Amino acid sequence: MKEISPKEIQEILLHFSNSIQGIKDENELLWDLVHNCISILGLEDAVVYLVDESGERLEQKAAFGIKNPKEKEILNPIKISFGEGVTGKVAQNGIPIIIKDNSKNPDYIKDVKFMKSEIAVPLMLEGKVIGVIDSENSQAAYFGQQHLQIFLAIASIYSGQISRIRAERHSEKILKEKLEIEKKANNLQMQAISAQLSPHFVFNSLNAVQHFIVLEDKTRSLKFLNLFGKLLRYFLTTIQQEQIEVNREIQMLNWYLEIQSMRYREKFKYKLDHKGLDDFPNAQIPGIIVQSLVENLLESHIYKSDGNLKINIDFRIFKDEVLMNVAMENPDNKS
Repeated sequence: MKEISPKEIQEILLHFSNSIQGIKDENELLWDLVHNCISILGLEDAVVYLVDESGERLEQKAAFGIKNPKEKEILNPIKISFGEGVTGKVAQNGIPIIIKDNSKNPDYIKDVKFMKSEIAVPLMLEGKVIGVIDSENSQAAYFGQQHLQIFLAIASIYSGQISRIRAERHSEKILKEKLEIEKKANNLQMQAISAQLSPHFVFNSLNAVQHFIVLEDKTRSLKFLNLFGKLLRYFLTTIQQEQIEVNREIQMLNWYLEIQSMRYREKFKYKLDHKGLDDFPNAQIPGIIVQSLVENLLESHIYKSDGNLKINIDFRIFKDEVLMNVAMENPDNKS
């Protein structure tokens, strides 16, 4: 090998550095590496390995020369365990190796064909081997110290770019996961709204408004719409709250029951009472539960009764608990 001047080495490394600019795909970066090893350094062969998912073996990811018959294709790609062969030893201890004559090297692993000399340097990331750059030559003692210096510099350049690509990929993954979580959260919110404001209730409420309008009952139409609007605003403003103040839930329940009373008129009456709220004004309970429970009870009983269905709801607020008692009454059956 002829001597390479410092200026030529500088130009070589500058070419490698410029070559990686704009490359954001790791696989494309590795093919760029081996291509430059051949075209710029005039080598016969260049192969880059990466540590596989097991963390115990090297896997051929890109090659140029006899291992690359066409385009981005590797001829008979192999995997090498840590400690095996030249590349396996480099991966195991992170120390570069130059072999002058592989015929005298018991660790040599023949790939496509026997090659007399070899150089292998590690790709390092945060003090850990993530891969190996390997080159073989048909001439004995082909690789020297200048090759080693150049290969180590190249390894450093490409390791840095791999680090950036993986960091960006990790950030994109985190962003994607965050968007998925937000999407699921939005779906859960919509489910929670549906649980509180069922389509059945909304549909019946709109029918009730239409009924009042047809009857030209402006007073009841406006009152119904006012109550319905209050419920909508309440559900939308509390949907993200896991815990809600009892006094707010009681107010919401009063709006809801008043709407139902307007819908069913003489068929339905209610009584809503509470005790202990003045002593514990900040008491809280889980959201959604109260209205969903009352709605299910009401809808399941209203059509079974012949009229005069009454619901009595009584809240008792204590320091460590909130009790809610619901009683349904009708002339034929009391529960």
